[in-house]
Amino acid sequence: MKIKLKPVYFWFTIFALTFMAYQIVQDNIRPNYHGKNSVIAYLLGVAPNFFPAIGIPALFVVLLPEFNKRNTANKWLNNKKHITANLISIIGLLLWEFLQTTTTRGRFDWNDVLWTCIGAAVFQLMWTATPVEFKEETKKA
Repeated sequence: MKIKLKPVYFWFTIFALTFMAYQIVQDNIRPNYHGKNSVIAYLLGVAPNFFPAIGIPALFVVLLPEFNKRNTANKWLNNKKHITANLISIIGLLLWEFLQTTTTRGRFDWNDVLWTCIGAAVFQLMWTATPVEFKEETKKA
């Protein structure tokens, strides 16, 4: 018996895993790391930008077609939803990073900008490597 996994569950799982990783790094690992390894300290510093850059588009590839159920011909919300989702995500994350220059909450860092872009690229690679059945909406009978 072959179990057919719905695309919604696949992308929600990626979203959930990346946001669990974000929370674990942000709330548990970073505050408690007192080691001297500069590579680990660097990766812990940029991880809160990297994980959401993968997880947010994974959520949006599920949500975008729901916003536009009546007009299935809209290629940017249906056929190219991964690009639209990634653009929405990266614009929002980068805006938040640049807004930190004007607020006392958070700190702007070019490394965070870089790792946000790397996370967006990883999402695109994941989309490319994902089997077709996880990219398309399941047809309702």
